[in-house]
Amino acid sequence: MKRLDLHISIRFLSVFSFCILGVIVIFIVVDLVENADRFIDMHVPWHLVAGYYIFYTPYIVVLTMPMATLLATSILIGNLARYNELVAMKALGYSYYQILILLLWMGLGISVLSFGLTEGVVAPATRRRVEMERDYLKKHLERDRSRYRDLKIQEPPNLLITMAEFSKNTNLARDVKIETYDGHHLVKRIDTPCMMFNKGQWIITSGYMRIFEGLEETACPIQDTLRFDFQFSPKELTQVKITPEEMSVFELYRFAMRIRDSGGEIYKWMTDLHLRVAFPLSNVFVVFLCIPMVYNRRKKSLAAGVGISLLICFFYFGLVKTGQTFGHKRELSPLIAAWMGNGLAFLAGIYNQYRVRK
Repeated sequence: MKRLDLHISIRFLSVFSFCILGVIVIFIVVDLVENADRFIDMHVPWHLVAGYYIFYTPYIVVLTMPMATLLATSILIGNLARYNELVAMKALGYSYYQILILLLWMGLGISVLSFGLTEGVVAPATRRRVEMERDYLKKHLERDRSRYRDLKIQEPPNLLITMAEFSKNTNLARDVKIETYDGHHLVKRIDTPCMMFNKGQWIITSGYMRIFEGLEETACPIQDTLRFDFQFSPKELTQVKITPEEMSVFELYRFAMRIRDSGGEIYKWMTDLHLRVAFPLSNVFVVFLCIPMVYNRRKKSLAAGVGISLLICFFYFGLVKTGQTFGHKRELSPLIAAWMGNGLAFLAGIYNQYRVRK
């Protein structure tokens, strides 16, 4: 039985690797054809083009892992049936459930690999790829990504900080206003031409402090150094321009909690956060769904099984995207929206398990 487990595992991983490689090639070729004229028009050196697609590859791998897992399962079971290996295995006492459990473990291993790649490789690689795209393909956007303008931060419980500009190279904010509210009434405001971050604190050395009492205003210049222990850091300020795909799951969680504490809406961020776990685990759910469907068609053509797998892929990715959209628009809770695709795949898989010919 151990030899059969090893035999099936090796064949599964061989087909899986081939599918991943094929998808990577297709994605890169299609994207290169689409962007070739822009690379040429922008006079982008070819070594930077190669680097762009090197940073793009980890994202492609993680995105297409469920598809590759599904295709590998379909092709493997189809070939086992084609050469009557399933019949021989049943004669040796190797049941359908043993194949199912083995491939579910393979899917779980791929899910762990997918999550590890997402956190350790995809997030920093995507950030670098987006920077290259901004620099070389979208020059009409702001080129100096070290400066961030018109930032507004809510500091619990009653502060609102406005920055006209922040430079991440110098950790210096310019034209800053720090407003203190009592309910909806402004009671104090600090105006300063610059505020610097140093040793974990925000520092103000000049400007004016205004106190509002009813219709009266009292203003006095700032003569002593003011230090503030705000919850946000320069890194969090720069994340205002970063998409969820460029953050690790821990960075995304901290960013979402920071928005929540500031009184902002976090449906979009929490939906993407739950998807960070739900999407890698889809490798397990698609195997659970696909095996009985392909196993039942073992007397039919291999192409039919592959066609079914592709249909499941498109349907599954459609559910994931639909759930994500509903989560972003607050139509569903972030947890339900992120797990909708996996949940329906699990229910359909249970139904197929009862119908499979064992």
